[in-house]
Amino acid sequence: MAVSHVSVAVTNPEAAARAVAEIWQGSAFPFFPHAGAWIAFSSSAVATPETQIEFYPEGSELAPVDTDDDHEFQHNPLASFLTPTHIAIKTLADRATVEKVAAREGWRCRLGNRGGVFDTLDVWIEDRLLVEVLTPELQGAFDAAMNAERWTQLTNGV
Repeated sequence: MAVSHVSVAVTNPEAAARAVAEIWQGSAFPFFPHAGAWIAFSSSAVATPETQIEFYPEGSELAPVDTDDDHEFQHNPLASFLTPTHIAIKTLADRATVEKVAAREGWRCRLGNRGGVFDTLDVWIEDRLLVEVLTPELQGAFDAAMNAERWTQLTNGV
């Protein structure tokens, strides 16, 4: 089993979805359940079925309701610009491609080290959302570090 999709709020959902889709060598489309939202799909070569990221307009929130839909969208004009939410994505694209896309969008992009264990290519969408991009050369160390067997050893099975 795997995570199929995640949703996040950004200032420019279309630009974010198109850029992430390009990094993923996938595609991006308007996301009709919420006005102004966009969705990025990974290439099926990256994940089958394709993984998705839904990009909602800044201030969008989901709230539970007692209807068949089970939720509704709300707008919070006081929503924080920053979030602890971040996403790690694998791609077939190389580092130069990711850096080119980030530079075109005006986003920070740098190699980040995670405790000397593995590196990620850190792309900051709109200086608010961290996307840890794992290019092919970064995926092996990430996979070796981020798995249940290793964490069982690190935590003594707690």
